[in-house]
Amino acid sequence: MTPLDRGGGCPGPVGWKVKNMKETIVLGLLLALMMTKKNPRKFGQMTLNLAGQALEYLKSDPKGILRSACRVEWMNKHHAASLGWSLPPWVLPQNDDDRAQFRGSDRVQDVAIVHDIDPAVLPLLVHQSSALAGLDEVLASAQEDGALVEDDGKRLLLDMGEGHLKVRFIRNTKAGKFARFIVRRED
Repeated sequence: MTPLDRGGGCPGPVGWKVKNMKETIVLGLLLALMMTKKNPRKFGQMTLNLAGQALEYLKSDPKGILRSACRVEWMNKHHAASLGWSLPPWVLPQNDDDRAQFRGSDRVQDVAIVHDIDPAVLPLLVHQSSALAGLDEVLASAQEDGALVEDDGKRLLLDMGEGHLKVRFIRNTKAGKFARFIVRRED
């Protein structure tokens, strides 16, 4: 009796490849899927999720960040989150892992959200203390020039009406990540 009579197929590697080809392909695909690393999407320095409103983060740029602000909201970070703004974990940690990783987040209490006159531009989140101090001076001068300020006890809202306020945030990119922001009003 030969191996072919017993239903074993051809002896040797050729018979094995033919018999188990489907199993080999399935196993190979399974291994390929398991080895694929899944990276979350990253769209620069901004929040994008379905849970809240997206914000762009204030970051270093040699030319500075220029916004034509038609509205500025100034509030506590917890109130901003309750209004639906998506704050990054280094401003408002969401869990114990975030708190352990960003231990200095408790130093940040106030945030400002700068709304650009162009609706296609994401609102800008300002949370750095030096940027907030500079922005406060710029907003005070805008208020003296006639900008409307509303205070509901939880949030200050500066509204430029039909106009806008050009604000530039500048930071020395060579001075390290803790360099101070300089905030200027431009005309």
